[in-house]
Amino acid sequence: MTDLCRILFVDDDPGILSGLQNVLHRERRRWHMTFALGGEAALAEIRANRFDVVVSDMRMPVIDGAALFGTLRREAPETFRIMLSGSDCEAAMDDIHTLLPKPCSAATLREAIERALLRSI
Repeated sequence: MTDLCRILFVDDDPGILSGLQNVLHRERRRWHMTFALGGEAALAEIRANRFDVVVSDMRMPVIDGAALFGTLRREAPETFRIMLSGSDCEAAMDDIHTLLPKPCSAATLREAIERALLRSI
């Protein structure tokens, strides 16, 4: 059996993370999903585990999505980076592979993750 694809979801809103966990629940047999509350928790996860894809919110206190993806680009450049944002991401464009509007549908997010996983094979 092959390893499950590892996906990290990052947001500073526990409700958003819970919602993502609920709408992506059916993917649990294909994806190992980790949910990090904020940029600091995400960095700890990234430094402890390898992820195929990281999906992050842009606007978070302390460590925002731009800073997180800049670190991820340096420390794990093979990890595909998807930003969810309702705001300007100009400062982070070099560190983002895919930019999705926030909110976006579960189907749109699922499709973006699937495309990312195909690129990382």
